[in-house]
Amino acid sequence: MNRVWLMPGALAAVSFAGLAAAILGDGLWDWLCWIGLSVPLAVCGHKLWRQWPAR
Repeated sequence: MNRVWLMPGALAAVSFAGLAAAILGDGLWDWLCWIGLSVPLAVCGHKLWRQWPAR
């Protein structure tokens, strides 16, 4: 497997797990859903923040 697809594949797996947790139930599943869907957003936000031009 090419290393180029390692991070997008991992983020896709975490997103899928978060969506599955949203479907499965309430309580702890809700927390797993929020975590699973927030991790890819945080990673993308961090990457964008690092690439933002300095003022």
